[in-house]
Amino acid sequence: MNDLVGRIEKELREVFQSRSIPLYRMMSYHLGLEDAQGKITTTVNRIWSHGLACLMVCRGLGGNIDTLIPAAASLELTNGFNQIHEDIENGTPNRDGQDAVWWVWGPAQAINAGDGMHALARLVMLKIQERGSSPDIAYKSIQLLDECSLNMCVGRFLDLEAQERIDLDVNSYLEMAYGKTGSLYACAMKLGALIGMPDSPHIESLGLCGTNLGVAIQVSNDIKAIWGNDESASGINPEVLNKKKLLPVAYAVEVGDLKIKRRLGDIYFKRVLEQDDAAIVREILDETGAKTFCENIVQQRIENANKAIEVFEREYGESTLVTDLLRYQDTK
Repeated sequence: MNDLVGRIEKELREVFQSRSIPLYRMMSYHLGLEDAQGKITTTVNRIWSHGLACLMVCRGLGGNIDTLIPAAASLELTNGFNQIHEDIENGTPNRDGQDAVWWVWGPAQAINAGDGMHALARLVMLKIQERGSSPDIAYKSIQLLDECSLNMCVGRFLDLEAQERIDLDVNSYLEMAYGKTGSLYACAMKLGALIGMPDSPHIESLGLCGTNLGVAIQVSNDIKAIWGNDESASGINPEVLNKKKLLPVAYAVEVGDLKIKRRLGDIYFKRVLEQDDAAIVREILDETGAKTFCENIVQQRIENANKAIEVFEREYGESTLVTDLLRYQDTK
């Protein structure tokens, strides 16, 4: 797995080597490939899980990994553009242990960087033709990537729309999660099959696997955002203070009695949340069993992901694809 991660990072570095204006430095900085002054970093603290999912599917099918490397890099650029815009929208000052792009260069230039990274992702995807893919496969790959980008924008829209509401239910949350997180994992796994073995009958089932995997990862991150690694108030993520309607909150609103709804409403209708408010939210969620519910959702989505690719795994012996990707996430 480390060899695949290394190849993704190498391809991303090569994308920026010939591009010297500061706009590209902002993109490279976001990906952790260099610092804000343009100095190349030797240790990259990033999870290339989308590109890795793409390459692992291709390897499972016996396809040519060399052909897929640009697609894997393109997926990470697509994820990067989404993250840059999301940080601006949420006012999040940090990302992956460093200042967010908008915090360093300002929102206007960060929007430019995000838009530029989206365009760059499409151009990098076209490089699969130089590695042996047909123009038809390249066209279909760009189409998948664009559909995914649009779905991610829809997911972010729904996420922002819910921020000032208290009536978000579980199904509405899951619809948002399909677009915001599930769509890119689905795209990654479908691309691994489309480019690695164009006539594969498993493209759609791999996409379903990716969708469920992405939702499981997002819900798992929601659990960590609220409960962290301990039960102290210090474990609460800034996302809670930004009034993000994470799944545990959506569940509590849906199943809670009138008293619980009022208590949550009193908090979420405040203009600004304080650390004490977030601690109270966690107490309310504990009363409703929200953590257990969300843990069950994670497990269910993982089971759905594995079930979607049962035939693929039997045929190609790639029986730990989902497990390996989740384990990789947990190590980062």
